[in-house]
Amino acid sequence: MENKKEKLLIQFNEAFANGNHQFMLDQVTEDFHWIMIGKKEIKGKTQFAEALKDMKELSSELELVDVITHGKKACVNGNMKIVAPKAEDQSFSFCDVYEFNSFKDPKIKRMTSYVVER
Repeated sequence: MENKKEKLLIQFNEAFANGNHQFMLDQVTEDFHWIMIGKKEIKGKTQFAEALKDMKELSSELELVDVITHGKKACVNGNMKIVAPKAEDQSFSFCDVYEFNSFKDPKIKRMTSYVVER
C-alpha cells in the first residue's frame, strides 16, 4: 500500500511525463532547489516554472521501478523515453532523490537528479 509521500511522487513523475506542469508547481516549495548532476541547477519555484515551459513540446513514456520514502527523504528510479517533435527520441534511466519540507503536508523542497542515457 502506498503512503502519502509515495503517492505524491508517483503523481509528480506522471505529471512530468504527461506535461502537467501546474500539478508539479503545486507540489514544490517556493525555495525549491533542483540539482541535475552534471547539467544545471534550478533555484526557486519561478525558475522551475520557466524550465517547465521549455519542456512543453515533449511527450514521454514513463516506467517507475522503485519509489522509496523514509522520513523527509525519498527516492524514485525508473526509465523514460522522450519523444520530441523536431528531434530524435531519447531514452534514459534516472534516479531522483527528494527532500520534503515537512511530514504532515509534504511539499518537495529539493530534488537531485541522476540521469544516464540508454
